[in-house]
Amino acid sequence: MNKQFFQDFLMLSQIQTAIILFILLVVFYMLKKMRDIKINFSFRMLFALFLGLGFGFVLQYLANFPDSKEINSIVWYNETKHWLGFISSIFVGFIKMLIVPLISVCIIKVLIEIDKNIKISSLLSISLFWILLSTTIAASLGIFLAYSFHLGSDFAMLKGKASEREIQTFSNIILDLIPSNIVTAINQENIIAVVIFSFFVGISAKKIAKKEEYEQAFKSFENFIMTFYNIMMNMTATVIRFMPYAVVCMMSNVILSNGFEAIKTAGLFIMLIYMAMFIMFGVHFLLLASQGLNPIKYAKKAFPVWLFAFSSRSSLSTLPMTTSTLENQFGVNSAVANFVASIGTTVGLNGCAGYFPAMAAVFVAFATHTPIDFSFALMIVLIAVIGSLGIAGVPGSATMATSIMLAGIGFGNNFVMLSLILAIDPIIDMARTASNVSGSMTSALCSAKNLKALNKKIYNS
Repeated sequence: MNKQFFQDFLMLSQIQTAIILFILLVVFYMLKKMRDIKINFSFRMLFALFLGLGFGFVLQYLANFPDSKEINSIVWYNETKHWLGFISSIFVGFIKMLIVPLISVCIIKVLIEIDKNIKISSLLSISLFWILLSTTIAASLGIFLAYSFHLGSDFAMLKGKASEREIQTFSNIILDLIPSNIVTAINQENIIAVVIFSFFVGISAKKIAKKEEYEQAFKSFENFIMTFYNIMMNMTATVIRFMPYAVVCMMSNVILSNGFEAIKTAGLFIMLIYMAMFIMFGVHFLLLASQGLNPIKYAKKAFPVWLFAFSSRSSLSTLPMTTSTLENQFGVNSAVANFVASIGTTVGLNGCAGYFPAMAAVFVAFATHTPIDFSFALMIVLIAVIGSLGIAGVPGSATMATSIMLAGIGFGNNFVMLSLILAIDPIIDMARTASNVSGSMTSALCSAKNLKALNKKIYNS
């Protein structure tokens, strides 16, 4: 009974597990002391990243680098994975708790307070232009890299089953964006639907504010929104303080869960994904430079956001930090920061809906000996942009984007060929998410510059 209680219920039956958790507590204490002595948040995040990687490598070494079959027989290894995943899930759970109310109140606040010099139609059109432009570039980059390295040309079809995800038509994608039931939309984390609903609430509130008979009621509503907004921002700041602790667990768990065999097997795909991530950072720098914004200033201030996006693998989870950084570190108008960052979590994801599905399409094309010409490449880019509409910014969303891509180019039945890629998805998802968030921030900055809603003094500080 006691053994079953500790092993199956507490997941703490081995002395090795207890020692590892004690070491983890020591690491947490180190991070707390670093915060107490006012060490820079970016440095603490970077320190946590390398600690997590080192911790994962050491545990792999102690377990003698087990393969997927051996892992199940190593009790302490599985218990450690459980606890690391548990701590990571707690933090991500708190972040997700904030997302829907934070987006709703931010969008409504944006529209109530929107500067008279900023037209809502201009905000929407300009932000979508920058978001979808970066996605188009990302998809083109994915095709170029995959084609240059002949990705998939030496691929041998793996045995085994892989279930194909449900394929959505373009019309279904658009219909899913309409919040026919806002409660269901919230439950399904349909953020675009939440944005649309909040958009209508804000517009309606703005309209009745002009009517004299509703003036007092509007003031009460506006005070409620402002109070709720400040509460949500305070909650966000509180949760973000614990980010370095979560990063240690997230990175360790990635190493423990995936090991080295999967990484070695899909090495070329991983290399190209990370190459695409760095190139897209360069593209973002060029887009900012084209608007007269210093890319070096951007990189320094955006680094903690990139790092958390990289660790959490969720554009949505990173959203509170994204909006806070855009407003406080870059001087982006609150309206633009909240609106563009919220839209950017589900539309135009540079990694998940851009270069990743494009690479997957070329991978399958080479593997099936399908000719790759200009029209084929153009079709990939168009489907990538269309497929980027409403893709949720959470771990695993790239799989749906890829499924849409393969169906769109007539390779829907070949989804099984991506089994190898999906096996190491968490590793490549980190790079994709960092690109997603950087693309969203770049779009917000360029939009703010075009709309004259950017404080250059804060940006250059």
